[in-house]
Amino acid sequence: MRMLILMSVAALTSSACQAPPPPAERPKRVPTAGTAALPPVPNLNPPQAPERYPDGAWSVRGLLAADKAKLAAVDPASQAPASLQLHGTVASLHPCALTEKICRPAPYLELSDNKTGQGRRLLVAGERDLDARHFSVGTEVTVSGHFATASADGMYFAPDGLLLLDPLPPPPDADAATAKPDGK
Repeated sequence: MRMLILMSVAALTSSACQAPPPPAERPKRVPTAGTAALPPVPNLNPPQAPERYPDGAWSVRGLLAADKAKLAAVDPASQAPASLQLHGTVASLHPCALTEKICRPAPYLELSDNKTGQGRRLLVAGERDLDARHFSVGTEVTVSGHFATASADGMYFAPDGLLLLDPLPPPPDADAATAKPDGK
């Protein structure tokens, strides 16, 4: 056994004493001229929607930046909140089927100033039948309603504010159908 250990140590020391071979010479690298295809520089200051459009409609940005107390003020003549118009792009739509008795969550949509639906959004709600208004994601719309932070029934709540839609007027055919024929 001793002999075996001595032979192992001798083999290890004899192989460790040999000098390693010299490294192979590598050719030097010479840089070559080239071109890089970089993406265009992004616009870090995108155009913003005005606070109000020329027709008097608010933008989402303008409505969210406005004084909330003035927007939610009650009209003294009608004792109802003042109605306002809001212009934006439908960023998301969450309708409710009329066949359902209770919708959870309640139907709503979100408007944005950006045509892609990105950026700040405003909750627009207050009507069960959103299909009657023919909303679709990506379309520009102008809606009317009153500003609030919560609906009277407690279904909608947004601390920054939301727009509760004014009810749609009845269709003209409904008025003609309920009218009585002449002479009787």
